[in-house]
Amino acid sequence: MKFNRKKITTLIRSVMTVSALLTCGSALAADNVTSNALDWHVLDGVTVNSTTSLCSNSTVKVCNGSILNALYAKNNFMPYWLNPVLVNAIMPQLQALADSNTLPGMKQRLKELKRLKALTDQRGFDLLLTDTYLVYVDYVHQLLQDPRPLYNSHQVKLMPLTLKMAQNYFPLTAQKINSLIPSSQFVPTMGVINHLLSLPANPLDSSNVHFDKVVYLGDSIPYGPKVATVLWNLRYLTQPQYQQIIAQTTIKNIGMMNQAIKTFEGNYGLKMDGIMGPDVVSQLTRPYSGLARITALNLQRERFAQLEGNGPQIIVNIPDFKMTLYDNNKPVFESNIIDGMPKRPTNLFQSYINTVVINPYWYVPETIKVKNIIPAAKANPNFLKNNRIDVIESWSNRSVVPPLSIDWATVNPKTFTHQFRQDTGPENALGRVAFLMPDSFAVYMHDESQSEYPLFKRHHRDFSSGCMRVQKPRQMATMILSYQNMPTLPSVDDMINTNKHREIGLDTHVKLDVAYLTAWVTPTGQLEMRHDIYGYDNPRSKPIQNQFISIPNYRTHQRIKLALNGQSS
Repeated sequence: MKFNRKKITTLIRSVMTVSALLTCGSALAADNVTSNALDWHVLDGVTVNSTTSLCSNSTVKVCNGSILNALYAKNNFMPYWLNPVLVNAIMPQLQALADSNTLPGMKQRLKELKRLKALTDQRGFDLLLTDTYLVYVDYVHQLLQDPRPLYNSHQVKLMPLTLKMAQNYFPLTAQKINSLIPSSQFVPTMGVINHLLSLPANPLDSSNVHFDKVVYLGDSIPYGPKVATVLWNLRYLTQPQYQQIIAQTTIKNIGMMNQAIKTFEGNYGLKMDGIMGPDVVSQLTRPYSGLARITALNLQRERFAQLEGNGPQIIVNIPDFKMTLYDNNKPVFESNIIDGMPKRPTNLFQSYINTVVINPYWYVPETIKVKNIIPAAKANPNFLKNNRIDVIESWSNRSVVPPLSIDWATVNPKTFTHQFRQDTGPENALGRVAFLMPDSFAVYMHDESQSEYPLFKRHHRDFSSGCMRVQKPRQMATMILSYQNMPTLPSVDDMINTNKHREIGLDTHVKLDVAYLTAWVTPTGQLEMRHDIYGYDNPRSKPIQNQFISIPNYRTHQRIKLALNGQSS
């Protein structure tokens, strides 16, 4: 909006009045402004209730009163948001934050901002938007310090913002505002969210719609017009296709409908067989508002799955059971993976692969030692021998202890001091190749024992005890080693065929991000959804253990203490 000189002068005086109030009535250099006449003139008659939820300790209508005072003073009490480009840069980000339901009060603050934006006098809008921008900066910084609220359904609690931190985002530029965007797919994602929120209620209401049978190819579809409407609303049918289908007396699972169902299945991580079973029905009946919230929530999670620089980087998405290797920000390799089971989830963290191991030994982690190996050894005297597992003295002393020297009947798994190591070979639990990285959880990526290869044929693959098993480990090792300056290194297959254990330290580390995304939008604007295998999308009665969701960053050694200090979640 353009301001003439008279309006600018009025805005200056009003903001100076607000500034004086924020400094507890101290006089500022403004004509005819006295301490006993100070009030919230700019926000007179405007209800600003959102502040109570956003920052309960504030005693005025905004959250960052003293910082606003300093910022407007430095700006000669001129407005910050005269340029529509700046407003258009921040408002969608605030909308995305409100849609995620992770910051109490933000939805209400947005409504208040929109009411002020509709007024002829834009001064209150300018002041409140600056405060909301500071709230958003605070939110982003809090998430980077503690991302757990994105996974445990707790709401983000803002901490007092410092003037020094705030000044990093001023003077306002589109570049600084856009630096807060959570994802490179922000624009298409917001397009999908806005579309979902614009739709009428899902006609397939699970409370009064019941599918009592599986709908196979050629079968009549129960609630056929409603199913077609959902597929049209979610953009799996064009309008002409939709009109043609609902004109039919009986809608069958054939032709365009069957193809739309298959595409829907693929985008929701389901088996693409065109059969409407319980999994398909449960996704078709989800409220659109719920899809929008999950999509907005995952948009904030994408802050922890961003491509960095031009070097090699792997992003693992646990709910998608997939890893992708990027080079120069472009995907160059992809493999299915097996994740941790829900009772032993794979940790979320950021690290880097620094070692490739050929023909690895498997040093049994403590959890598997206690819950699996010792009970099996107690039950079967030949278990260790049959599985080529040695008992070793300790992690620091790896001398072998004869199993027959141990009275297994009296062994307490929780107090047993010795450790276990499985010999190399095709039936090693890590397979033929392992990829090591710094972390505090004994989590790594590795091959699978030969007898377990059929597990990769499963559609949902949450079977491991926390590590990530890779379906194409040899190709992955070859790709990673291609980034190293090792011209005389034998091929991966040749090294495996020697059956000798070999550890290869990497000069060029491969960045690794283990992420948890159950919804994202493709560059073409299509929503992809995945099953929430660990239950991180919705409130749960049983607390999530802190170590699994704190996302320690071992590339920069940040948040490691947070992951280990036992804070409850």
